[in-house]
Amino acid sequence: MLSEKQSEQLWDRLFQFIDERRVIPIVGRDLLTVQLDGREVDLYDHLAAQLAKKLGVSLDGSAQENPLNAVACRYLEADGDIEDVYAGLKSVMPDPKGLTLPDPLVKLARITPFKLFVTTTFDPLLEMAVNQERFGGNDKTQVLAYSPDDRPDLPAEMSELERPLVYHLFGRLSAVPDYAVTEEDTLEFMHSLQSETGRPGLLFDELTRQQLLIIGCSLPDWLTRFLIRITKGKRLWEAARGKTEVVVDKSIGDEPGLVYFLEHFSARTKVLPESPAEFVSELYERWAAAHRRSLEVPAVPDDDGGGPGEMEPGAIFISYASEDLAVVEAIKRDLERLGLDVWFDKDALRGGDAYETKIKRNIENCSCFVPIVSRQTLTPERRFFRIEWAQAQEVAKMVPSGQRFIVPVAIDDTDYGEQALPEPFRSLHWMRVPEGRATEELCTTLREIFRSYQKLLAGAR
Repeated sequence: MLSEKQSEQLWDRLFQFIDERRVIPIVGRDLLTVQLDGREVDLYDHLAAQLAKKLGVSLDGSAQENPLNAVACRYLEADGDIEDVYAGLKSVMPDPKGLTLPDPLVKLARITPFKLFVTTTFDPLLEMAVNQERFGGNDKTQVLAYSPDDRPDLPAEMSELERPLVYHLFGRLSAVPDYAVTEEDTLEFMHSLQSETGRPGLLFDELTRQQLLIIGCSLPDWLTRFLIRITKGKRLWEAARGKTEVVVDKSIGDEPGLVYFLEHFSARTKVLPESPAEFVSELYERWAAAHRRSLEVPAVPDDDGGGPGEMEPGAIFISYASEDLAVVEAIKRDLERLGLDVWFDKDALRGGDAYETKIKRNIENCSCFVPIVSRQTLTPERRFFRIEWAQAQEVAKMVPSGQRFIVPVAIDDTDYGEQALPEPFRSLHWMRVPEGRATEELCTTLREIFRSYQKLLAGAR
């Protein structure tokens, strides 16, 4: 059990790793409480009860540690065909679209530095939560599912992933036995995962390098030891400094042998015998409090009343006509779900030299400048956004050749040739978002520029 001081030190280290995008959450069934028939139920307990009913076997309280395995064993004892278990599970799974997503999964999805999620469950709820929180419900999260017969690997290292990715370590729900239901299935998956030919190399390289946050997996003693061992890449007591696993599992207190083993042979594995759901809630609240400025629209005045608030160095600067504010806010939300810092001025007062100085300073310190082009920017009136555009052109002169700094984004059918637009803007490649939401092309372009600039900032520190 950690002391209060040790606990705070662990939180501090964890958030440093999260902000550096070096943490991989590994999540399990204990986070999957859902609403069914007006009551909260554990999804996997519900599936076991429904499967038992469908297969015509009994399920009593003695099987609660692994109820799906118990149902399968009792069906086999009655001379049933094991393949009926997998098809039966698929048929009793509630329609995921009709479920309220579990709050812990939603909160994990909101922590935008998380790029790679690993799940030990076979349901689709984690990727649905990421799609909901980062893509407005659109199906854009990458999903891979391992099985001994199909061994997909990551498409790239974690730092190079273009979109968040959910990896099902023990397979994904289907009508055929391509996912782990029984303990024998789990043994077969682990045998394949650690074999020379079955090991997904990039995935395990990342699990070896990065910090692991193992939450609510409720794995048996032997499997927890084995999983930690294969993600270490070497003997537990030889593991490199700086590599930490945090295991959050309320039931681990019932496994004194496991805790004793980890304390003596894997000292860098921190065991927290507490509610996984409560841990995720605290994790999100602490992270959100530390990043409140990037989660909310910047305040209208800063504390000296002199105009716009300060911008995080290297943020993406969006310049726009005030009539397009609603579209700009939607684009900002889309980009922030990807972990990008985005800044725009929401202050309509346009007041004084101090105001203009802060705007110019923010443009000089941004990673890229995004002018929103629309019919509203063709107005013959004198407008402040044109000062921003002119300043951006001055900063662009200092940017090395070949690096993009100004990325015009057209939100309607405004043409390149409009004379009201600055000539340099007309010669640049525009991004078009006719539906007023950040497209995949725009997200990829801005993410690459943002990431490159952040690397420059890190190198300068």
